[in-house]
Amino acid sequence: EKVLNQIIKQLNLKETDTVYEIGTGKGHLTTKLAKISKQVTSIELDSHLFNLSSEKLKLNTRVTLIHQDILQFQFPNKQRYKIVGSIPYHLSTQIIKKVVFESHASDIYLIVEEGFYKRTLDIHRTLGLLLHTQVSIQQLLKLPAECFHPKPKVNSVLIKLTRHTTNVPDKYWKLYTYFVSKWVNREYRQLFTKNQFHQAMKHAKVNNLSTVT
Repeated sequence: EKVLNQIIKQLNLKETDTVYEIGTGKGHLTTKLAKISKQVTSIELDSHLFNLSSEKLKLNTRVTLIHQDILQFQFPNKQRYKIVGSIPYHLSTQIIKKVVFESHASDIYLIVEEGFYKRTLDIHRTLGLLLHTQVSIQQLLKLPAECFHPKPKVNSVLIKLTRHTTNVPDKYWKLYTYFVSKWVNREYRQLFTKNQFHQAMKHAKVNNLSTVT
């Protein structure tokens, strides 16, 4: 209960906010979200948890439950909303890409494994280079393993992804993702001719490539 209240305090939600929750679970966080926001749509894949939370929340008019895989869910295009969720560690990359690139949420709050959060900040990795064109990422709260049941082997963090104006126009997005994948994998010859590569290195005054990769 104490941890849930700490999480809610960090979300900075208003009574006019529409929230999409990833993972209803047993409905504990869902209930608190509904108390401070206008409407909560919560998506849960697990049949047992969906039935459990459906019974618990059946009288709550502010909550809509959907039994579906979040990776298959279609977020609305013409609606203002925020996303909140505690996401499975093994699906972290897929889900964070989903909510950043396939939703229009202004703010996204996720509980993720601490190591994964650090990887999202690493601009030497493909994920970091892609995410930071769309959102800024910050840690709001550290959540030790003891906060969860069953207890995981790693610590978690609550992070906030705030959308900003992209610095990669839509028409160049595919080209940018191609460039990033080749650059991270050091496949420079597929990006530049030998002369172009050396000229670029010279222009950037880089003598040792390892200092920039």
